[in-house]
Amino acid sequence: MITTKSPYAIEALIWIAILTLLISRKVYSIIRKLNPVAEMVRFTQLRWSTIFVENSSRLLSAILNHLGIEQDFFTVLNVYSSEALDPHVKRERFREGLWS
Repeated sequence: MITTKSPYAIEALIWIAILTLLISRKVYSIIRKLNPVAEMVRFTQLRWSTIFVENSSRLLSAILNHLGIEQDFFTVLNVYSSEALDPHVKRERFREGLWS
């Protein structure tokens, strides 16, 4: 659960959900068209959502590759190092008081 009072963060989360659903539905319809003889029951919502989430990084890499955007090792490292930084370093941690 994400708790925030920032309207910008809330709006971003709503847009992320909408875009994820749109992309998932588009890819799902492509897969269904590629498998016309498969029974509808074989493509359950839970199984599809699991497969989509597990392979979303592959989908992103394929899209970037198609657009000619190279995703090399150093780019990935830069993303990790910038995203791993905790923006709340000075925030008091709840568990620190319990374990010290």
